[in-house]
Amino acid sequence: MFITAENYQAYKVQVAAAIAGVELKVEQVKTLHDKSPTKKGPVLDTGSGLIFQSNAIMRYIARLTPATQAYGATVVASGQVDQWIDFCLNELEPARGVWLFPVLKMMDLNMRSYNSAKRDVTNVLKILNKHLNSNTYMVGHTPTIADAAIFSALLDMYSTLFSPNYIKAYKSLTRWFTTLAHNPAFASVVGEVTFATEETKAAMPKKKENKKGGNKGGKKGGNQQPKKPKVEKKKHWSQLLEKSSMNMDAEKKKFFNKKPFNADYYENMWPTFDEKGYCFYTIKYQYDDDNKEFWKTQNQVGMYVQRLDAARKYTFGTMMILGETEESAPWNVWGCFMYRGVTAAQEHLDVPDSEYYTFEKLDVSTDAGKALVKEFFQGEEVQGKKILDRRFFK
Repeated sequence: MFITAENYQAYKVQVAAAIAGVELKVEQVKTLHDKSPTKKGPVLDTGSGLIFQSNAIMRYIARLTPATQAYGATVVASGQVDQWIDFCLNELEPARGVWLFPVLKMMDLNMRSYNSAKRDVTNVLKILNKHLNSNTYMVGHTPTIADAAIFSALLDMYSTLFSPNYIKAYKSLTRWFTTLAHNPAFASVVGEVTFATEETKAAMPKKKENKKGGNKGGKKGGNQQPKKPKVEKKKHWSQLLEKSSMNMDAEKKKFFNKKPFNADYYENMWPTFDEKGYCFYTIKYQYDDDNKEFWKTQNQVGMYVQRLDAARKYTFGTMMILGETEESAPWNVWGCFMYRGVTAAQEHLDVPDSEYYTFEKLDVSTDAGKALVKEFFQGEEVQGKKILDRRFFK
């Protein structure tokens, strides 16, 4: 298995291999550009082909030794293992990153997101604790790859963020975590686990001090410090745009001034559309073949829409799942967004998972382009594909 760094993504695969009794050689490399389309680790070389994404690798390894029950003892148990792995991926890991990464100085601190992530983690821990009140492990009577996934995600949180007072409310979860920390399959990978004695908090950005040079009442040229040249503050891209006759918030209100939406919105909007100040893009998920369970696909879309909050001021859009029926997998995940400016908002492009979508600018100067926008936002079908679930981002 190739990795670029030791982290929880690598740990959970190594733990999965230990649970399944599969020998796994780990090699740290500088880059994975030639091994993964995402250019991220871990990547497993099976000898018959490469597998990227840690959860996919865990599942592959667990299937190699069914007798170990690393993927559950029954078909139902395997489904429950998948359930908890996806719960970890969609509910715990996004909030984990927003709380933990500013503490580790891996991302800038945004207090609103930071505090929101803390609340989200608390809600996740309540669910896990309730489940573990009556279960020794996440599924069945022995550790599975579901335990590996959740344990690895919580490892740095227990050692860095969770104070003794904080984890008092989660006794069953902490019992489970401690049990796994002493399990040979887990301990052989992560070593001795230390618990935080207090919460390590993200450092607040330092305020700039305005110090006046010179001696008060002293002679000219005393101990005056030379003035430092002023560093011009870089303007946000939106401040560089020309004024527009349109207003994003006003357009959102016009669209929703009738329930479920104003069917005549686009007929009234196009004559006054500011093509120099606004644009439309379609986005399409690149791995639709992975969309094999409808409820998981719904969760995927819902979580992605939630993560777009930083782009809200400059963006209005819709995400949808398309297909014949809710039983006819795989489904397409597409979207359409209106942006302030002439390109997709950087705040949207920076959202995790955006790299898995293809962004394509629409030519709305044509009737076909205008018709396609209306299909995305208001139609029952898009390019002949039935819309099974639609979410608006406004």
